[in-house]
Parts: sequence; C-alpha cells; structure tokens
Amino acid sequence: MLYAAQFLMSTATTAYEHNLAQVKADRERADAYRQVASNNRSNFNGHLNLNQQQILELKKFGLDRFELQKKIRREHAKDAAMRGSSGGTFGQVGGSFRAAQQNIERYGFNALVRKDRNLQVLKDDFNRRHENVDANTISQNNAAFSDLSIGPSFLGSALSIAGTGIQTAISSKQDTEGTRKRAVK
Repeated sequence: MLYAAQFLMSTATTAYEHNLAQVKADRERADAYRQVASNNRSNFNGHLNLNQQQILELKKFGLDRFELQKKIRREHAKDAAMRGSSGGTFGQVGGSFRAAQQNIERYGFNALVRKDRNLQVLKDDFNRRHENVDANTISQNNAAFSDLSIGPSFLGSALSIAGTGIQTAISSKQDTEGTRKRAVK
C-alpha cells in the first residue's frame, strides 16, 4: 500500500512538473510574440521616419534645382544686358555672344548634373537605411525566438511515470521477498 501511494505521489509530481513546464513555455512564447509585434511596430515607424526625411530631401533637391535653373537664366540675362548696354555684340573683340551663352549654360548644367548625382547617392543612402531598419528588425525578432523552450515532452513525462512504476514494482517485490525470507527463518 505504501508503494502504491509513493507511485501515485511520484506520478502526480511528474504531471505537475509537466504542466508547470508547459505554462512556462506558453508564457515565453506569448512574450516573444509581444516582443516581435513591438519590433514590427518600431520597424514601421522607422520606415515612416525615413520616408519623411526622404520627402524633405527631395523637396530640398527640387528647390535647389529650381534655384540653379533660375541662376542660369539670370546669368543669361545679365550677360545680354551687359552686351546690350555696351552697344551689342557687333564688332566686339573676344568671345562671341553665343560662346558666352554656352559657357554660362555649361557651368550651370554641370552644376545640375552634380545635383542629380548627389540625388542618386541620397536615394541609394535612403534605400540602404531602409534595408538596415529591416535587417535590424529581423535580427531582433530572431533574438526574441532564439531562447524559447519547446515545452515539456509528453513522451518524456509518460516514460518517467512508467519508469517510476517499474522501480516501485521492483522495490515492492524485493521488499516482499525480503519479508518472506525473514518470516521463514
């Protein structure tokens, strides 16, 4: 009778430990899902922030480009006015009016090309920053799931109970045989 009580107590303890381990694994999994949701919200906000910065940079680029084009027109007008005030371009020694206009355009368009190249570098930078935000989120999500336990094994618990039962049966049999031998003497 005492061995049966010991077996029941051991079985109850194993079942209790199995349930505790399952509750712990469920709690860890729920915490990991909450952390991943938080990481994903942070990722979304990071992309929104980068998009806002990119919009501001593009507006700035548009204004800078407009200012350069305005400066080219201003230089054209200034050169034409200077030439007009000195009696026009007829008989002038040196560069022709057309050459002066082309020179102004060349410097202006070179500045516009540099602006366009800078814009492409800026776009590439924003793309890399977006990729970095994603990579950081993936890394954080992997970290959230890396230490999770899979929970207790039902088979392991069943084998533990079976082993306890076998051990209890062996102990009971040995005790019974030992008692009989002493009674026979």
